[in-house]
Amino acid sequence: MPELTLLAALIGGLVIMAFAGDFLVNGAVAVARRLGVSPLIAGIFIVGFGTSAPEMVVSLNAALEDRAGLALGNIVGSNIANIFLVLGIPALIMPFVAGGHGQGRALTAMLVATAVWIVLTGLGPLNTLGGILFLAILVAYCVITFYMARKAVATGEDPGVELEEAPKLSLPRSLAYIVLGIGGLVLGAHLIIAGGVGIAEFYGVPQEWIGLTLLAIGTSLPEIGAAVAAALRRHGEVAIGNVLGSNVFNILGAGGIISLFGPIEIAPTFTHYDHWVMAFAALLIGGFILTRARLGRMMGILMLLIYAVYIYGLVNGFNLLGLFQTAPA
Repeated sequence: MPELTLLAALIGGLVIMAFAGDFLVNGAVAVARRLGVSPLIAGIFIVGFGTSAPEMVVSLNAALEDRAGLALGNIVGSNIANIFLVLGIPALIMPFVAGGHGQGRALTAMLVATAVWIVLTGLGPLNTLGGILFLAILVAYCVITFYMARKAVATGEDPGVELEEAPKLSLPRSLAYIVLGIGGLVLGAHLIIAGGVGIAEFYGVPQEWIGLTLLAIGTSLPEIGAAVAAALRRHGEVAIGNVLGSNVFNILGAGGIISLFGPIEIAPTFTHYDHWVMAFAALLIGGFILTRARLGRMMGILMLLIYAVYIYGLVNGFNLLGLFQTAPA
């Protein structure tokens, strides 16, 4: 059956990308440490970009293939899934408290990135100028984060950045990991887009839906896995830092890169519904951090229910600006 083949391509692409991202990060960190790069830089730059590599590669490939709905849906949907799923699932396993070191700075960056994204997409198609702005903000964020983290390390304080330990890999194996990682990301992205577009066309649904749901959840699986592992080690607060960093890199990195190849038209579903859900999610995690809230099982259940309601509203074409039901685009 053709739909099963398309679904297999989509799932296979997601699995390949999950492993490829891990290979790329491990290989890059090992090479960086061999070259004398500090674990601080590895933690901020290599791991930050590496964990968002699936979203970046998928969105870029989709944009280059004129599949703007998939590209934008993957970015916005991943940011929504990152908050409600990546925080909700670990909260079910082991309660943790928000508001750790460095989270305020990352929260500010995420809120700024979210606000700029909503404003620019509301004004019209994403273009090269917007892409340059996104990437400039990302570079500024990385520089400030590195400076503040290095200062904290020098004074013996918590840098607020997870210092990445270098994997014990030989140089040839490290380089092989990098090659496999990059190749896997490219192959996985190709399969994901082919499967996602095929499913959308087969069932007659907008590509945006596929990007906002299947692709978004799939490319968020590495973050979900890392968050669950952190919760099992009783370090659930690490999940919050991963979510903040991932969301910043998704918008400013993936969004900035695809905008360079603009203009990219924005479907009404984003400006009427999904962008506002993304903004609500950003404010929600901001409230958790500012109040140092305890995220327990009840909060985890609530966040998963909110995500389910969001998916229901997406399928039913809910319009938060007009507060009425609209036909799906």
